[in-house]
Order: sequence, then C-alpha cells, then structure tokens
Amino acid sequence: MTPSIRVQGDREFIAFTALLTSAIALSIDMLLPAFADLRSSFGMEPTSNLPGLTITCIFVGMAIGMPVYGPLADTYGRIPVLRSGIALFALGALGSTLAPNLGFLLISRVLWGIGCAAPRTISQAMIRDRFEGDDMARVMAIVQTIFFAGPVLAPVIGDLLVRGGGSWRLTMLFGLLIAIIIWGWSFRIAESLDAANRRDLSFSGTKQGLRVVFKTRVTIGYAITLLFSGGAFYSFLSSSELIISEIFQKPTWFVPYFSITMGVMAAVALAGSRVVGRLGARRLGHSALAFQMGVSLLMLTLALSTDGVPPVGLWMVLMTAQIAAMVIMMPTMTTMALEPMEALAGTAASTIGFITLAIGALLGAIIDRQITSTVTPLAVGYALYTSLAVVVVLTMVRKNNSSHTNLS
Repeated sequence: MTPSIRVQGDREFIAFTALLTSAIALSIDMLLPAFADLRSSFGMEPTSNLPGLTITCIFVGMAIGMPVYGPLADTYGRIPVLRSGIALFALGALGSTLAPNLGFLLISRVLWGIGCAAPRTISQAMIRDRFEGDDMARVMAIVQTIFFAGPVLAPVIGDLLVRGGGSWRLTMLFGLLIAIIIWGWSFRIAESLDAANRRDLSFSGTKQGLRVVFKTRVTIGYAITLLFSGGAFYSFLSSSELIISEIFQKPTWFVPYFSITMGVMAAVALAGSRVVGRLGARRLGHSALAFQMGVSLLMLTLALSTDGVPPVGLWMVLMTAQIAAMVIMMPTMTTMALEPMEALAGTAASTIGFITLAIGALLGAIIDRQITSTVTPLAVGYALYTSLAVVVVLTMVRKNNSSHTNLS
C-alpha cells in the first residue's frame, strides 16, 4: 500500500476509478435539463413527474446488477468483469438514444443501470485492493472530488444541446461515448485483485461470502446508515427539475443551481480528503451525519412554516448543505464498511451498493411521488430518514467500535 499519492501509476488509477464513478452521475445529469423536451416528445403533461422514472430505472438496474458483479469480480478479477458491465452500459445508452416510446426508454435505462452497477461496484473494490484505513478514505474522497467536478458541465452541455436545436436523445448518446472511453482506458489499468485472494465461484461460496458480510456488524451498520441518509437524496435528484421549475417557478435557475451545487460538492469532497487523516474517517463521518440531522430539522421547520413553498434562495442553501453532508459521509462510511472485508471486497461492495442504491431508490421514489406543489414531502423524508440513520449509528455501529479502531 502506498501511504501517499505520489506514484504516477496511483494517479492514473485514481483518475480511472473517478471516471468509473462519474459515469453514473454523467449518465443521469445529462438528461435532467432535457426533461421538458422529453415530456413534449412523448406527449406528457408539462408538470408530469414521469421523466423522473428514467432516473429511478437506472437505480433499479444497478440493484439488479450489483449482486452479480461483486462475486464475479472476486473470482475472475476486476477488469474482465468491468468490461462486461461496460458492454451492457453501452447497449443501454444506445437503446435509450433510439427509444421510440417511454416504455422502451425505461427498459433501456434499466439495462443501462445494470451496466452502471459494474463501475459502481468494481471501483470501490479496486480501491480497497490497493489502500487501507484512512488512506483508503482519502483516496475515496479524492475520487469523489473528481466525481463531482466532472458532472458540473454535464447539465450545462445537456441544456446547450436542447437549446441549440438538439433533443434529449443527444444527451443519451453521451452515455455511449463514456462507455467507449472507459473500455479503451481499461486496457491501461493493471488488475488489482491479488491472485491469492481469488475465490471459487459457486453457490455455496457466494452464500458463505454473503453470510460473512451480513454478520459483520460494522459493514451492514454503515450500509444501512448510508441507505437512510441518502434515501431522500434520490428523491431530490429525480424531482429537482420539477421543484425548481414548477414549485419555485424558476426554470432558468435549474442549470446554474445544479452546476453550482456540484462545484460545492467537489470542494467539500476535496476538503474532506485533506482533513480525514487528521480527524479519522469515523469521527468525520459521524460529524457529517450529525450536521445532516440538524439541517434536516431546519428544512422541516422551514417547510411547515411556509406552507411548503419557502424562500427559494434559503431552500437552495439548505439543500446544498444537506448534499454536502452526504459528500463527506459517502467515502468515510463506505471506507469503514469495506475495511474488514479484504478478500471479499467485491462481494461487500456489491452488497453495500445494493442496500444503499436499490432500497434507497425505492425510499426516494416514495417521497418523489408525493411532490406535486410543495417541498414538504421532501423535508419530511429527509427528517425521517436521517433520524433513522442516527438510530442505526447509535445502536449498531457505536457498539462495534473495536472492528475499526484503526480508523478512529
């Protein structure tokens, strides 16, 4: 393990894993400014929230793919399994581009999501293969910095494509370009799974690996924490265009706000990568959760006191603060969840991903369907889910500190 990031190979590795994680956000963010064009193309009502299903379907597909990629990556290696997933990623992007109707588009987005599960799962396993402890948390944060810096331009480009006479289909075609870049770059990246850590692929072996993951209290505890704390975020992601354009009546604010928010997230992730070594992953992650809890209560109070339509500027500030807390929690808590796994990093990453993304998307969809004319459902969702996350930390994780004392 390299204690600091100085070697050129490490830099390229970090950039590559950052692109893997960015591929998911880019697949989503390019389409957001084109929701209005998508509604028009398929004859939807101007205020329809059906376009949000294109995002939900990505998460559904990832939920399907994650349990498969993890065990396969622990057996055959990270790179071969990654390339197989990227092939599905490309096929889903192509199908989405050519979709003749909403049903075909949603099916293609599910396939796209199945492909997205490969970079999402395998990037984390590759980082766990090469780094440990706070160094792993630091690399996770660096990767996340690039992850959030990359998509800043995605909604801007998507908006330009639509405004310049293009359509939502061009934003889908962008995903195919991402897949081609990842595929070609993967031939420069060395396999990170040690041959001694490869596991036999069998039903009994996979079952045993899952049993180990689910019996590791700290791993499941932090996975469930991320599930609840991130559940409402998926709703915000799906409904952000509707909230800003219809509830706040500020359609021209969407792209600038989204880009500024992504920039703030990149800055927060970079700051987190620099302080995690001093504070420790555990303290930093728990502090971010406490901050998220406080912001959630402020959001709920504000929404209830303004009949669900608070001042747009204040609401955006609170939402940005809310998301910034998630930026800190994701790499630190993922690090602590993966730390005990070692040879089971692929299986653990897929399990964590399934819990946080698949079930999280369902939790988000519950809120998303309630958002029509006020932001109150989103505020209630954040307050409820964040409270549950705090309960999980207090009951599951804090009682098992010994399993990750090297991170404190």
